[in-house]
Amino acid sequence: MTGRRFYYVVFIGRIPGIYGSWIVCSEQVTGFPGAVFKKYPSLEAANNAWTVYRHPRSNVQLLSHQLPELPTDYPPLLVPVQANMDDHTPSKHCLYIAMLLVGVVIGILLLLVIMYIFFSWFM
Repeated sequence: MTGRRFYYVVFIGRIPGIYGSWIVCSEQVTGFPGAVFKKYPSLEAANNAWTVYRHPRSNVQLLSHQLPELPTDYPPLLVPVQANMDDHTPSKHCLYIAMLLVGVVIGILLLLVIMYIFFSWFM
């Protein structure tokens, strides 16, 4: 199965930039008020859109045949990120499962404490 690869530009989000996977892009925009992002069919199109967004008066034409250099004169938090599709970073689901397990353990401990208090009163 050969899936088509898309690139995502986060214009307004937690860390604006260019991302190579929807998973990483969604982490930047999900729950972010006023987030603005768009999917592009190629890295060239994404780079062009990012360059035009960062420098609206530049001579870069969208979908041009030349790959423009990304600007480097903006604050470090706005540096575009090139995400790798083979990234093995844990997802948010791992965090949710860990939180669920901790909650279950705490619930069981509370139940045992309540049972101990109840039986010590009436026995």
